[in-house]
Amino acid sequence: MTTSRKNSFVLLSVLLMHCLLCSAPAVAQSEEITGLGSKVRVEDKVGEFIPKELLFKDDAGKVVKLEKYLKPGKTVVMTLNYSDCPGLCIAQLENLVETLRKMDGQGLGENYEIVTVSIDPREDTDKASRTKTKYTTLLRDTDAEASWHFLVGKQPEITALAKSLGYYYTYDKENNRFNHPAVLYFISSEGRVCRYLADLGVEPDQFKLAVSEAGEGKLSKSLAETFIQFCYSYDAEKNRYSADAKKIMAIGFASFAVVMSGFLAPFWFGKSKPVDAAKLPTEPIADDNSNSNS
Repeated sequence: MTTSRKNSFVLLSVLLMHCLLCSAPAVAQSEEITGLGSKVRVEDKVGEFIPKELLFKDDAGKVVKLEKYLKPGKTVVMTLNYSDCPGLCIAQLENLVETLRKMDGQGLGENYEIVTVSIDPREDTDKASRTKTKYTTLLRDTDAEASWHFLVGKQPEITALAKSLGYYYTYDKENNRFNHPAVLYFISSEGRVCRYLADLGVEPDQFKLAVSEAGEGKLSKSLAETFIQFCYSYDAEKNRYSADAKKIMAIGFASFAVVMSGFLAPFWFGKSKPVDAAKLPTEPIADDNSNSNS
């Protein structure tokens, strides 16, 4: 074997070893990706506290604790998303931007700040920064650049935060995507979950009310949110929420049964009034046949 061939062989061996060593961490990391629970759902955690000591990296690459964003008298509006989401995250964040635009950014930075946490542990700060720019540039003349924070973290921290919020999602390894709900959380300055809205969009008045109540530490549970969670299920194939016809029909049937029961109850359980003997006629009733014969 000539010297040049020996050198080529050595070089090829070194390159192959380098590739194997570099790919090993990536494989290990991908194996660590998990969801939370076996199905997509939202568990009511109103009144519970988020773990303020959890460490993440912000969109500038700085290590931060969640408590950094918990400021006296100021609400934290929190979302859980990820930058490579093919649809649901885009729809949720675009609708949030639309709500803020309708409000002209009123209160952003003064009464509340927004924290968006990635559920993908592979996401880095560069990607989070690009995602932030994508949405904050739609909110010019507001305090969005300084008051909307995009965080990335490791799997244990992501799992701990999601669990404290009752945010259950799954990881589809085959399609390399996360199946997850779309929720807005309103968190008090003490880190308590005061309200959540499980919907893709929110009206400005509803958003303002939720921010105001969370700023005062008031807890609010909405029957409408419970209804939405019951009637809508996450469709992993379509990557969106779809109405569950069986559940809606069940509610319709139950409502109809309640209404009909209320209508028929007086007939089923009503008691007949006793006859007053004093009001009965005392005179004998004339017989028409006898009168005609006389």
